Amino acid sequence: MTPEDMKIDIVYLWVDDSDKKWRAQKDKWLEIVKGEKPVYTDAAIEARWRDNGEFLYSLRSVDKYAPWVNHIYIITGFNQVPRWLNTKHPKITIVPHEQIMPHDALPTFNATAIEMCIPNIPGLSEHFLLMNDDMFFNRALSPRYFYDTHGRARVLFSNHTKRTKNIGEWMKRVDEYTQTLILSAKFIEKIFGKSVYKYRPSHGIDPYLKSSWIECRNHPLITGFIDLQIRNKFRTNNEVQRWLFNLYDLINDRAVFIHSRARKHTRHKFINLIYNTIFAPWIKNSPVVCTDTSRARSALMRSPIFCINDSRDTDETILRDNAKFMAERFPEKSQFEK
Repeated sequence: MTPEDMKIDIVYLWVDDSDKKWRAQKDKWLEIVKGEKPVYTDAAIEARWRDNGEFLYSLRSVDKYAPWVNHIYIITGFNQVPRWLNTKHPKITIVPHEQIMPHDALPTFNATAIEMCIPNIPGLSEHFLLMNDDMFFNRALSPRYFYDTHGRARVLFSNHTKRTKNIGEWMKRVDEYTQTLILSAKFIEKIFGKSVYKYRPSHGIDPYLKSSWIECRNHPLITGFIDLQIRNKFRTNNEVQRWLFNLYDLINDRAVFIHSRARKHTRHKFINLIYNTIFAPWIKNSPVVCTDTSRARSALMRSPIFCINDSRDTDETILRDNAKFMAERFPEKSQFEK
């Protein structure tokens, strides 16, 4: 089967942070959880859930540049649905948390917990892409960008920096997200006896195989850990990332890892030019991540995929500039809107 013959779905996670009922529950559970578990430093900041209107434009990018997508599943909680979304469209399905997660894991405010339950989506295809709502197709991409002719996932990666042989010492020196990546790699080493610590995921639109995800998730050395993780109301540094499933596919020859380097877009234009020229072969098909589109416009427009990331440092000026950029980049209404 060629990639063009595959049914390839897209899965999104989405939340409306302006929902007063959601906010009340989030605040309530954060108070309950504090002191019980080591909550991620950025687990409950506003930027974690802030809806800046990206999802509308992300779907427009899918409609424009990936018309081959079979179906789009949108996982939400608290009966939330984007006001502008045409839920009657045959390609759109809203997936409530209750449909895929255990009752005792709810309510949840933890994306990594929700992601562990994605294969429970009824009707989800064997091949699917996982997108954040702040990610965008930037040009026409074929299914071959995500899967090869053998049906293997094409996974973009970069290399960890400042890595040491002593995993314990390395864990102490890195941020919490990197700690969860290291923990994911530790499980692979435990199962297969192979070191995959050097790999780090590129921040983009990620391809998966549902059957392999389920096989990994149900492995005797992993399943108990994930069962506990699913019940974490907020992110902690003692969790695995979905990167675990990409690593599992690599070891089992179900994925091809492709070295990726994002185009540099600092204020130092000469340094950018040198870097982007030297690493051009790796940059050409790599996604770009930025928080401020006004500073990264050139890099964004050259990338196949880009992400407009939110952070605790994103101010109102940046939010306005980003909104203007998205509206100019994707002005045409998609078939998924009312």
